[in-house]
Amino acid sequence: MRYAFHLTIRHGMEEEYDRRHANVWDDMKKMLRDAGILNYSIFRDGIHVFGYWECNDLSRTLGAVNSSDVNARWQKYMSDVIITPSSERTSGGMKEVFHLD
Repeated sequence: MRYAFHLTIRHGMEEEYDRRHANVWDDMKKMLRDAGILNYSIFRDGIHVFGYWECNDLSRTLGAVNSSDVNARWQKYMSDVIITPSSERTSGGMKEVFHLD
């Protein structure tokens, strides 16, 4: 299953967002893998961030991410950079309207 999200960061925090993602915590990366996330990428265009990942069971994966202590710490860590509320950052995702294999 493919999953995508969009969020907005604060003006002037673009470089800080990039810096923090250049140093993602090891326990955060482990949690993402353990939750079943594959092929994860994040793209930034100005203050707009687009993320994409794949998993085999979206409900299980989102449940694991949203109940994770490390994810709660990461969301708090990023709260001064990201405008989008943390409750919306790992919700249902974006609607897929086209896919080409």
